[in-house]
Amino acid sequence: MSVKIKDISEHLGISVSTVSKALNGYDDVSQQTRSLVQETARTLGYRASASARNLRRGRTDKIGFVFNNALTFISDYFAEIIVGATAAAEQNDNNIVLYTNEGDSPDSLLNLVQAREVDGFILVWNHVPKAMIEMLLKANVPFVVLGRRVRHPMASYIAPDNYQGAKALMQHLFDLGHQRIGFTTRPSMGLTHEDRYQAYKDALAEANLPYIPELVVETKIEPLSGYHAMNTLLDLPNPPTAVFAFHDFVAIDAQRAALERGVRIPEDIALAGFDGLRLSLFTSPSITTVAQPLNEIGRESVYAILERIKDNSQPPIQKTLPVRLLPRQSTQG
Repeated sequence: MSVKIKDISEHLGISVSTVSKALNGYDDVSQQTRSLVQETARTLGYRASASARNLRRGRTDKIGFVFNNALTFISDYFAEIIVGATAAAEQNDNNIVLYTNEGDSPDSLLNLVQAREVDGFILVWNHVPKAMIEMLLKANVPFVVLGRRVRHPMASYIAPDNYQGAKALMQHLFDLGHQRIGFTTRPSMGLTHEDRYQAYKDALAEANLPYIPELVVETKIEPLSGYHAMNTLLDLPNPPTAVFAFHDFVAIDAQRAALERGVRIPEDIALAGFDGLRLSLFTSPSITTVAQPLNEIGRESVYAILERIKDNSQPPIQKTLPVRLLPRQSTQG
């Protein structure tokens, strides 16, 4: 049976309020009484209630990590982010609570907000609707968008530099002599898609190369989307000599399509992805990619939400982290 403040009170013959004040460091209790109560509490095995303490403080010391995809879709992308996030949370005496929320309506998040189970939210969303951001701002709930840039001027986010990463990848392909480069889009990814797509178009323009619509193929979040996109590109009368896949999973699907058709990578067509997932290293050939600092994104998101929890009236935290090109066999042989 757990020891309660009442038990310490009866053991010492002093009031419950005095015991409570002594345990919580109030100044109107003498040092002698405070030491006696604290020593008795240790002897009897008293443990303070975290929930009661947090209720008094108005804090839970918990951060909500909200995914808008089912956990079955979590890959090593999210796994590495979570490692960084949990380490940062633990260093600051906080815990992370995972939620899944598959709707894009503000109402789909409202129940979590009203429950007040956590002090703030880190949102892992493909595209955060403006209405959802407005709801969180109106409710004065601390939040940070992870891994995605957000246009709203009052929204905090921690994001990789998708634009510069895509530009670096395009320059890598140019340096290898490629001028006819395919690109697989992913419109559902919102600003992440816009940044990478714009970089693709800007890189072509800066290299004085034409934008060719038939070399741009849309992909979706569904099995074999990259596989079908690569087949579409390979079926062209004049296929591209290189393909920039929107992310590594698309590139892996595209690689399978090419190999099934006897198209050699990189001899017949170069292939590159984005995100720097570990899986891209273990394919044959290994896939050139742009690595996001996933662990750092997780850590920085926690630091940002803790700052918002501390003072939610401060200006939004909007941070873009550098990425790194990883040339591998799929472009260089």
